[in-house]
Amino acid sequence: MADAVKISVDDNIVLGEAFTKSANEFKARAPGKSALVLGGTGESGSEVVKHIMASGAFDKVTVFARRPVEYTGPNADTLVYKPVNLEDTEQMKKDFAGHTHAFTCLGTTQAKSGKEGFYKVDHDYILNTAKACKAAEIEHYTICSTAGANKNSMFFYTKTKGEVDSEIQDMGFPRVSIFRPGMLMCDRKEARPTEKMASYLMPALNFIIPNRLCVPTSTVGWVMAKNAFKKVDTPAVEIISNLDMMNAFKAGQQ
Repeated sequence: MADAVKISVDDNIVLGEAFTKSANEFKARAPGKSALVLGGTGESGSEVVKHIMASGAFDKVTVFARRPVEYTGPNADTLVYKPVNLEDTEQMKKDFAGHTHAFTCLGTTQAKSGKEGFYKVDHDYILNTAKACKAAEIEHYTICSTAGANKNSMFFYTKTKGEVDSEIQDMGFPRVSIFRPGMLMCDRKEARPTEKMASYLMPALNFIIPNRLCVPTSTVGWVMAKNAFKKVDTPAVEIISNLDMMNAFKAGQQ
C-alpha cells in the first residue's frame, strides 16, 4: 500500500473573521451539505482540504485519491478517504452520489508525465470526474485551472486547460467556479528546477506587477473554500483570476 499523505491543520492557518462568518452563514443557510475533493493530496488540493475542514461548513468531506490520507485537525470525524480510479466513470458516479459540492485540483506536468500523460490527467481524467459529478447532481463544481487558459491558445498547456474549462462550462452545472491562478507559490515536495528558479524571480516581478503573476497555494485554498460559501440565487459560471484571488484574500483579512 502506498504511503499515506499527511494533511494537518495547525494554529498557523489564516482564516480571518470574514471567512469564519461566511462559513457559519453557509452552514446555517444550507445545512447538511457535503463536499468531495479530487486532487486533495497535491499542493493546492491539500490547502482546499485544510480550509474546508477548518471551516466546519460541510457535514461530510470525502477526499478521493490514489494514496491514503491521514488528516489531523478540526472536524476530523467528518473527513472520509476513498480510493478512486479516474478511468472508471461509472464507479465514480456511484461514489460521488450524495455529495453537493465538488472541488477539483487534479493536475500534473509535462516534465513529470510527458505530453501524453499530462493530457490524460489534465484533460481526460478531469472531464471524466466532471461528467461523474454532473451525473451525481453536484450543485456547485469548483476547479483550479490556470492563468491564460484558452481553448484557442497556440500553447499546448494553456490550450488543454482552456478546452477543459470550456467543456465544463457547457455541462449544465447549477454553479461553476473556475479559478485561474498564476504560478503557485509553495514549499513543493517535489521541487522542479524551473519552478525553483522562478520562485526566486517571481517576488521581484510581483513587486513590479503586484498580485497578477503568482499566488500562494494557501491563498488558493482559502479563496476556493470561501467562494463556496457565497450565496448565489441563479445559475452562474464565474472565472476568478489571479488578481481576483489576491484581492479577495486581502479583503478577507481586513
